[in-house]
Amino acid sequence: MPAAEAPRVTRFNCPNCDAIYDLVRTEAGSIATDRELVCLTCGAPLQSREGRFILKYLLLEPAHRHAGRRRVG
Repeated sequence: MPAAEAPRVTRFNCPNCDAIYDLVRTEAGSIATDRELVCLTCGAPLQSREGRFILKYLLLEPAHRHAGRRRVG
């Protein structure tokens, strides 16, 4: 049995409000459920899967209210 690939972490900004997250990608394995994920600051939908990977968002910095940004929800 091959060892599981280590999770990959990258920086991610919400495309709606610019909140800053660490985005963790880990292999889904036999997990088949897709959960709806939303930005904790503005409620915009976030992608929950990417191919064979499950995505997890860890909020680092909430968005600052910028003029001209659209709030979802």
